[in-house]
Amino acid sequence: MLLALALAAGLNVSPVQIWLSPDSSKTLLTLRNDGDAEARYQISVNTWDEDQGGMKLGATEAIVFFPTLLQLKPGETKNVRVGSAAPFGPVERTYRLFVEELPSAPKAGGKSEVRVLTRVGIPIFVAPVRALEERKLSPVSVDKAGASIEVENTGNLHFRVDSVKLEGYAQGGAKLFERAVQGWYVLAGGHKRYQVEVPRAECARVRKLVVSVKTEKDEILKQPLETPSGACGT
Repeated sequence: MLLALALAAGLNVSPVQIWLSPDSSKTLLTLRNDGDAEARYQISVNTWDEDQGGMKLGATEAIVFFPTLLQLKPGETKNVRVGSAAPFGPVERTYRLFVEELPSAPKAGGKSEVRVLTRVGIPIFVAPVRALEERKLSPVSVDKAGASIEVENTGNLHFRVDSVKLEGYAQGGAKLFERAVQGWYVLAGGHKRYQVEVPRAECARVRKLVVSVKTEKDEILKQPLETPSGACGT
């Protein structure tokens, strides 16, 4: 998604994720201007955490990078050097590197125009000394807004939820509906609550709900809930 946005704006960024480890603590980020005009970009890095409201960003000096400003002519390619300045620890650390296009200087006597400036965020994952992947699901809960489940990361590495699917079944096992929502990252030690709508037209007939959480590695975690009185919530 980030790459598609960057390409659409004339900026090609590679890779779209950065992985740093004790064996590979430095890397290169490549920027190419595929547009038809010269462009200037500013590079910055923030700590990255997640809560139910979305990304939480903060200042950091744990990631070093150079240059911080660069200018690209049409078709030109340049590299940004990126590395970890902090020791590798027991838990994965996560950051976001932002490439932001700067406004061009107005041309004398030229017409004013409105341009949408490119801003691309690249995840940086700094690996732990030893990896531990663990995750679990909370019990499914139901209210008037739908069915909810919490995905918890009890390991020391992030994972990404690809999708959360909700299926409703009637007495006897006939499937009444299927709904899905898009997932997101669950960082090390974090958790994310997902809510999926239960159709009002079918909720009274539902006798069983099944939530399936699919990760980016095609792992599927399932959690059922028996609903003998329906799934309309209170």
